[in-house]
Amino acid sequence: MNAIFNKITHQLFHHKTWKGYWEPIIQLFLPAWRDSYYRAKVVAFKSLRADVVQLTLSPEKKWPIHKAGQHIALTVEVDGKLITRIFTIACGTTTRKSQGVIRLIIKVKDDGALTPFLGNFSKGKWVNISPPMGSFSLPHGKSVLMIAGGSGITPFLAMLEDYQANKKGSLEDKQSIHLIYYAKPHEHLLVEELTEFANHNESFSFQLLSRMHDGDIEPYLAQHGTSHWMVCGPFELYQQVAQTAKLINVPVDSEHFVAFPHLTDNTNSPKQQLIVKHNKTTLTVSNTETLLTQLQKADVPVSYGCGMGICHQCQCIKKSGVVRDVRTGELSDSAEQLIQLCVSQAATDLELQA
Repeated sequence: MNAIFNKITHQLFHHKTWKGYWEPIIQLFLPAWRDSYYRAKVVAFKSLRADVVQLTLSPEKKWPIHKAGQHIALTVEVDGKLITRIFTIACGTTTRKSQGVIRLIIKVKDDGALTPFLGNFSKGKWVNISPPMGSFSLPHGKSVLMIAGGSGITPFLAMLEDYQANKKGSLEDKQSIHLIYYAKPHEHLLVEELTEFANHNESFSFQLLSRMHDGDIEPYLAQHGTSHWMVCGPFELYQQVAQTAKLINVPVDSEHFVAFPHLTDNTNSPKQQLIVKHNKTTLTVSNTETLLTQLQKADVPVSYGCGMGICHQCQCIKKSGVVRDVRTGELSDSAEQLIQLCVSQAATDLELQA
């Protein structure tokens, strides 16, 4: 019966589901309720420094238990628009099970679409989150070298929490972990937590480095040639690690992000050919047609519905790059976020994940 109602709703009202059609009314009783989303309540907000905040959320009970290292899409209504950004969960399963909360460590960008508004969050505010996503996780029974850059420390904080909680009486007693953490001088995050981990776990150690004082990372990698490497941080850091790993045949798992040059909003820009990576497919696209149209022409399997930006069936994660909204001409930033293929044009090379 639900399938029939949903089909009728989609055809007549351009909504994906019957429940979604009644969303505004349901929200009168359940703030931030949205079909196919999970709700989470803000329980704490803390500034770690001028440009970094810690957001503690209490997800509704049916939200799936995450694994340390996974990320979520956070969706917030800003000036009547839903803004979605991707953030790594900065705590392990242990905190979720014992306290019923998760935390996000977020760097605030003055020109960002979402992060400048986080300062307006108050205790009790409701937001939307996606199910936990990603497969960046601590391997079992192996010595590990963690390499973090800037805010890339967040998945490792989650892994260390669960590592400590699960260590007693397990095979993990023999697993050694070393962390190399790069950041600008005096900008390393949550050093107190890292120190506490080290004090309670003889098998964990860490180094705080900055490129200004300590140079590039290559000289610090050689002594860890028998470990499994994990890197999270800027693409430049990942490249340096990956090149060294290839030379000495070391396995590397990574989560990295790319900084793109500033772009101006110019809807009359000359036609360009850009590269789009969509899951395992790589294709060349134009900046003058929507991504959905071009993916369909290339016979790339994608989900879609109305084609007008209403039903959200063609949503996917933009892992990196900048897109232009064809309805408003607005450019996204280069961070991970949910986009709609039917109303997005490529403004730079892109990496997409369905």
